[in-house]
Amino acid sequence: MLLALDISTSCIGYTTFDSEGTMAEIGYVKMNSKKNYWERLDAFMKEVSHMKGIEHIAIEEPLQSFEGRKSNPQTIAKLNFFNGMVSSAVYNYFGIEPVHLNVLTIRATAFPGLIKRGQEKSGKMLVWERVTQLEPQLDWKYGPRSRKLLDENFDMADSYAVGLCMLVMLDDQMS
Repeated sequence: MLLALDISTSCIGYTTFDSEGTMAEIGYVKMNSKKNYWERLDAFMKEVSHMKGIEHIAIEEPLQSFEGRKSNPQTIAKLNFFNGMVSSAVYNYFGIEPVHLNVLTIRATAFPGLIKRGQEKSGKMLVWERVTQLEPQLDWKYGPRSRKLLDENFDMADSYAVGLCMLVMLDDQMS
């Protein structure tokens, strides 16, 4: 089994894949902004504590550079800190050293040719659309009033892409 994670301080998307590369589970843990990072970590670990047989863990690297208004030095530091906390916790719980993957590598490996310069749609939207094509049975989350796609869907789709990238990399190692 492979556990793939997309970590942020507000939501952690996760996907598991079985040994055949089939998606076994996908979900997210929405973080309560009033909770400290330790309480957020506890909430996540409770969510994944039922998972058995994990042999590989892949995690999207935290942001390394500034991207517009979303990232300032404090935000990057917090993301790195929390990513490290989660990485350490899953290592201690499952006894598996996580592999950290760059977002550009993930997208290029999982979905070659998907992201091109100058596209109108965001990379997150393109990844989500591709995952919906690969896993049409999934019930995505929409706002009850707005019927808009919730942001948590992008975290789940990103974790799927992390897992798919890792599966490709593992397959390449075996070849």
